[in-house]
Amino acid sequence: MIISLITALGGGLMRLLPEIFALLNKRTDNAHELAMLDRQFELEKSRAAAHKDELQLTTDAAQTLALLDAQKSALVGQAQLTGTWWVDALNILVRPLTTYYMLLLYGLAKVALFAVAVHSGGNVWQAVLQAYDSEDRALLTGILSFWFVGRVLDKKS
Repeated sequence: MIISLITALGGGLMRLLPEIFALLNKRTDNAHELAMLDRQFELEKSRAAAHKDELQLTTDAAQTLALLDAQKSALVGQAQLTGTWWVDALNILVRPLTTYYMLLLYGLAKVALFAVAVHSGGNVWQAVLQAYDSEDRALLTGILSFWFVGRVLDKKS
């Protein structure tokens, strides 16, 4: 009778073993599926962030283009001739005359500085060095860089 009981129990256990294995396997599959969903969620989050950044860049580019178009239309509007010769001439000459006026004032200030340095009993070369200081060197470097870099850029286009 004990043997019958052991065999009945063994048969029942043998019958339950595949179910137990299936349950353990399903548990492992569910854990794997959950991990895959977590990874997919993270991937979608990073894609959404990248898409958001892309939209921001597109928006920034669109705003920049809109500003450049506005500036272009403003400049085109300024460059239009009115038909009155003296108004057009004055409009065309405003910037060059302002530039020449400022250069004339700058030159006169440097000549005056040089004259005062020489008049106060200084050496001529010392007066030149006193009149031409580090700010003038920075200004000259900026002007030369502007013109020569502009030439390089003009040759490329």
